[in-house]
Amino acid sequence: MTEHKERKGARKAWYYIFLMTWCAQMILAVYFCTQKQGFHEDEYYSYYSTARTYGLFVEDGKWKEYDDYFQEFTVLEGQGFQYGLVRLVQSWDVHPPVYYWVLHTICSFFPGQFSKWFGLVINLAAFGVSLFLLWDLSMEITKRKEKLSFIICFFYGFTPAVMSSVVFIRMYALLTVFVYLCAILHIRVMARGEETLSIRKFLLPLAVVTYLGFLTQYYYFIFLFFMAAAFGVWLLFREQKIDRKRKNCFLYGISLGVAFLLAYVTYPSCLGQMFRGQRGAQATGNFFDMSNTFSRICFFGKLLNEFVFGKVLYVLLATILLLTIYIIARKRQLFPAKTLMKTLIKKYATYWALLFTVIGYFLVVSKTGLLLGETSIRYQAPVYGMVVLLVFMALWELGRKCLGNVDSNRGKRLLAVAAAVCLLVNCAGLLSGRVVFLYPEDEERVAFARERAAAGTPVLYLYDEGQSWCVWDSANEFFEYHRIYFASLYDTEPITDDVIAGCDDLVVYLSNSADTDAEIQRIMDSNPKLTAYELQYQEKYCDVYYFK
Repeated sequence: MTEHKERKGARKAWYYIFLMTWCAQMILAVYFCTQKQGFHEDEYYSYYSTARTYGLFVEDGKWKEYDDYFQEFTVLEGQGFQYGLVRLVQSWDVHPPVYYWVLHTICSFFPGQFSKWFGLVINLAAFGVSLFLLWDLSMEITKRKEKLSFIICFFYGFTPAVMSSVVFIRMYALLTVFVYLCAILHIRVMARGEETLSIRKFLLPLAVVTYLGFLTQYYYFIFLFFMAAAFGVWLLFREQKIDRKRKNCFLYGISLGVAFLLAYVTYPSCLGQMFRGQRGAQATGNFFDMSNTFSRICFFGKLLNEFVFGKVLYVLLATILLLTIYIIARKRQLFPAKTLMKTLIKKYATYWALLFTVIGYFLVVSKTGLLLGETSIRYQAPVYGMVVLLVFMALWELGRKCLGNVDSNRGKRLLAVAAAVCLLVNCAGLLSGRVVFLYPEDEERVAFARERAAAGTPVLYLYDEGQSWCVWDSANEFFEYHRIYFASLYDTEPITDDVIAGCDDLVVYLSNSADTDAEIQRIMDSNPKLTAYELQYQEKYCDVYYFK
């Protein structure tokens, strides 16, 4: 009884320590949210496709007033809670609607307003929930090892990758929640060896999670596919009566089938977007193109190594491999290879199932995700916590078994050293700007726009008609101006608008696909008073000049 009480007390103590760490990680996440000064173009699209009024169109030789531009990123008075419109707009794009419904709901409570916090609050909530889910998943996989579960959650919550996911106003933080829930539901059944799949505790919750996860991001389907494959093998090969196996497999298939059927009824565009749309066709082409397989895996592996493990992942994997070889060689002297493998598979069935799922997800997403530099960490972010779990648990178990029975704490010490090294590198990364999607340079750019707007300086945007959507990338600056004049690069004649032709100074956004010298001469030909210019800064899709 005394030992049981001590065990229960220790479990509570570790949980309270986890709660304190959770609070620190949430505070850090809020801090990085306050540091966010600008937006990725996809983040602007989150607001645009959530709050779209008439559509953001630019016309050659036309002024666009502030209200006409700003209203496309805000839910106007009387236009809130229009979920059908949000679904319709998403059907024209490449993503399912659940995340946009959530963002639209928040924006609907603040009509006519635009704020980064409308999107960030979703990510903060999802981050907070996902840390608890990672704790729960770790406890199931590690067989209630609180110390190991704490190290996993402590380490993961302070990585640059997870902080980047929090500040990126898209659906990936919410997707992470559904991916964790999917994993927990399956792993819990396996860990507890339930004879019959409970409708109330497993099948119905799984159907709900699958419905919401699939309609949040189609990558959920990839994770579920591999999780279901591993779970199906477990159902078929566990020691159980054949009739019960058939019943469990049938109920499991029915629950997922109902979830996907309801998802299709809710959003019929899903199949076309997955396989025939712009991103669907692109992803399919990348998947079947074997020539890029190695380079893509290396690309996403590098992101995982740098943004999660502080560039020491491959050292950790090499350590795991060497320890594994040593243990197998030693154990085979005592047990036949067949007996040894059977014991390992049975004892660590949940670990192998999660490992198979994470590797499958990583490989498929590596083949289908866009190669966009550091910003591509979004695609693998939902499984980063599970990768940490798998690597640290392997170090814990292998170290404990390999370094001898004399001191069973050696494995724990090995893990503590590895985690400390990675954490130190990650903390240095957090302090040195390794968190993506903050765009600190936008603070000065917005200040410049505000200064020119206050001075009444006209604004000209010379855009490429084939890439007119690129004007979204400067939205936070455009919110400072009263109006903007748009002129196409395809029209090479001088601009005849009275304001542009007669102003004393001019702010020019010049598409970086333009012939810079020719367009600068065109501006001077349009207004002879503008005899000098200076490049203020360069953005992703345009260069900003100040003429006077």
